[in-house]
Amino acid sequence: MATTSNSADQDTKSVDASLWWDSFSLLLTELENACLSSEFPPPLVKKLKENHKWFLETVSQFKPPNQKSREALDSSQVKIGSHQLVVEPEWKDAALEIGSILCLDEVQTYILVKRAIEHNTLPGDNIVHEILHLVMLQYYIERQCLLKCTRQILMYALYVGVGSKGHAMSEEVQKLISDGLESRLLSVLEDLLSSSYPEHMDVDLFTLWAEETLIEDNLILDIFFLAYYESFCTCNGKQWKNLCLVYEGIISGSYNLKKLAISPEAIVSIYHAKVQLLLILIETLNLENLLQMIHDETPFRQGSTAFCLIDIQEMDALVSGFNVFETKEAGPLILAWAVFLCLISSLPEKEENAVLMEIDHVNYVRQAFEAASLSYFLEILQSNVLKDSDVPIAGYRSVMRTFISAFIASYEISIQLEDNSLQLILDILTKIYRGEESLCIQFWDRDSIIDGPIRCLLCNLEGEFPFRTVELVRLLSALCEGTWPAECVYVEF
Repeated sequence: MATTSNSADQDTKSVDASLWWDSFSLLLTELENACLSSEFPPPLVKKLKENHKWFLETVSQFKPPNQKSREALDSSQVKIGSHQLVVEPEWKDAALEIGSILCLDEVQTYILVKRAIEHNTLPGDNIVHEILHLVMLQYYIERQCLLKCTRQILMYALYVGVGSKGHAMSEEVQKLISDGLESRLLSVLEDLLSSSYPEHMDVDLFTLWAEETLIEDNLILDIFFLAYYESFCTCNGKQWKNLCLVYEGIISGSYNLKKLAISPEAIVSIYHAKVQLLLILIETLNLENLLQMIHDETPFRQGSTAFCLIDIQEMDALVSGFNVFETKEAGPLILAWAVFLCLISSLPEKEENAVLMEIDHVNYVRQAFEAASLSYFLEILQSNVLKDSDVPIAGYRSVMRTFISAFIASYEISIQLEDNSLQLILDILTKIYRGEESLCIQFWDRDSIIDGPIRCLLCNLEGEFPFRTVELVRLLSALCEGTWPAECVYVEF
């Protein structure tokens, strides 16, 4: 027996323990079924800690092909940390071939092959023929469930409060942010957007690869949006510029997204990615904070803005390179940037910031309006792209609400506009508030600075009564979601 044991030990090769992972689809199910009103069970807390690096690095933990891993499969057993993997010759060659197609570490590919075989229900003769498709499907399920786990952790931390001491979700999010989740997500996103077509892949498998890659893009953007919108972290000037460059690459076609538009589902995913990133860029301009600073008469140098003067100059240089007439998606960002600059220049002691005063935000507005950029926001609201998101739609609508409010405040939008801008703004506001009780409650809260400019617009409409009755009734009907908002509308009208 000792001889047999020694022989087995000699034919066992060890590889990096980080190559192993337990099923993220199972972990996601556990997270989704967890009760937030009580402490997480110790086994689940243990899994969160053990998988921290995976949550942080996300899909980059799936490694590229590696010589050591390839050689390890020549042995009868592979040791991966505390796990032992028996290598079956009939599946080794399949793993090597599939790994080269997926550009995935050979040992990790073999793990997928084993799991795909264990979970498949195909007859024996069909397994060999379908093994590539089965493994690819298993691979993308694991990748996407990993990203969904990270997203779920952020959503749960929001529920319990990110500062809640002793809660596993809150502590995990704090550690993820402090360990650099932002930069890692950006790196993964750029890699996905730059990924090239896998060789030796037929049309059906290419379609699968394209659609699954786009789903991952959107999942990463989900995490970004939650992190910034819920203030888990603050986007600084460097990160904003990096995200802006990604947006420019997406809308200009310098990334490979157009090549991935090979099915209706893929086209929807591409549009979703553009919208998500646009709203992330607008949200991280922190227009809400600027409105508050103007209300409190806080000078720029004393404010809590995430951007310094040099940041703003560099960001402006980047935005000025967009062409609204070549890519319509550039217009909404240029318009949001104009609003940001206008609010900055409206702060007290603006004369001290000569650099800011030299930037012509009015020219940006002119460009955006010539390209009918404001209508792009209505297009977003009329589509189903946000409704199909797993991130609460109120968050996306809130970003657009803040932007429209800041736009009204910046350029003193009045009901006397001769073009259709007022009608367009009212259409957008109606779509934003309708069905969103939380936003309606904020609107009727007189202490809400964000909604102040929109309330002024409503008052102006009321002052025109009985003229513009249609516009007034339409806006009020959108602002009555919920018991208290409905009472406010009744009193108002």
